[in-house]
Amino acid sequence: MTRPRRWKLIIGALIALAATVYGYQSMTPSWETVTTTYGKSDKPYGGGAFRIRDNDVISLKIAGAEIHYRVVGLDKGYNGAQAVPEEAWANDVHERLNRTTVSLLRGTLDGGLTRVFEQRGQTGAWWYSEDWRTLYVSTGWLDYKAPVRKDVLKPQITKLWRSQDGGKTWAQLNWPELQDIDRLLFVDPMRGYAIGWGPHVWRTTDGGQSWQEIKVPPQARNAQQPRKKFEAVDLGPDGTLRVAYYVGQLGEHDASSVVYRLARDQQDFELDVVLPQQVVVGLQSSQETTGRYSIYALSRLGAPRNRADREDKGHRPGVLSSWVSYPQPRVEQLHTFDDRLSVDGLDVGKRGVLLVYATDRRRAGASHDYTLSSTDFGKSWRETNDKVIQGGYFDSETNTQYGLYAYTLKKRSF
Repeated sequence: MTRPRRWKLIIGALIALAATVYGYQSMTPSWETVTTTYGKSDKPYGGGAFRIRDNDVISLKIAGAEIHYRVVGLDKGYNGAQAVPEEAWANDVHERLNRTTVSLLRGTLDGGLTRVFEQRGQTGAWWYSEDWRTLYVSTGWLDYKAPVRKDVLKPQITKLWRSQDGGKTWAQLNWPELQDIDRLLFVDPMRGYAIGWGPHVWRTTDGGQSWQEIKVPPQARNAQQPRKKFEAVDLGPDGTLRVAYYVGQLGEHDASSVVYRLARDQQDFELDVVLPQQVVVGLQSSQETTGRYSIYALSRLGAPRNRADREDKGHRPGVLSSWVSYPQPRVEQLHTFDDRLSVDGLDVGKRGVLLVYATDRRRAGASHDYTLSSTDFGKSWRETNDKVIQGGYFDSETNTQYGLYAYTLKKRSF
């Protein structure tokens, strides 16, 4: 007598489940192909750190020198043939690293890209004004062929460049070449920060003509790690610089990440928030131009990975926290992510859009890239498997995400 009702309940549950799945998929934005020839004109392959505005493209690209190959051993059959470099220098891995360049490219989606800046370097950072006319590019070059000295790090030569006409002409700015630049963050073309190894923080108010070093917060540096970086940095819409780093013990704070802030008219950092038992991997503020704004921190729970411990694989659950730009803010933990995912990036858009990037560490084979998205300020989340992306970025002004698959550029809007 009860069997028909049981089947009705099962069928009803399946229908509800199907509706739930359908609703999940329908709410997840789909990729739309923008072009299938992105960056194809520039060799070697690589999309770089690109930005798109309508049909225009700008990109910072770090790539090795193009290598030409020839096939030898065809007389030995398919298994005996091999491709060898035509240039002798290409057989030396250190020479190949030394020939790496930092380039800035400009162009259009349908017309290809042209290099408007190119200097040798294995690392680089950049900043661009809203109209793309003022551009800053730093380059860091290390001589991999120089002799290795015990307990002495090879020096890296850092240079800083600026263009005020969209990349047509460039001027090298005065910069201490042994001081690395990892990030360039500007309020406007004249006022900004350079942040590098140490960590060190410099401020300019005259468009990079001169720089003032700012004293970093307590325990930000470690004498045993001269090339230490902040875990994350962010420049708020009001010009406040925030830096995050992990401390084992700082006063009453034990095994925590601390976030310090520096207002643009101040000379000293002050404590913003403490995130206990967390290691910050991303820090971003919302872009409200008036009044208070929110700051978001993406972290991994627990202590930093102990690389001396072979059992420590670095698997840590991810967590997202937020606070408002008040003098003494209260931190709210918004969400803890699935333990199988390793979080590694964060973007903050408009109208409550939050994107977290992760990889699935339990998946066999090549790791897949995941986008975890929220459109309600972190209250609910959707998970999208993006397979393997070769590059991409999020336009916070339009809530548009771009993804590069080989030469195919795709986008989706939230």
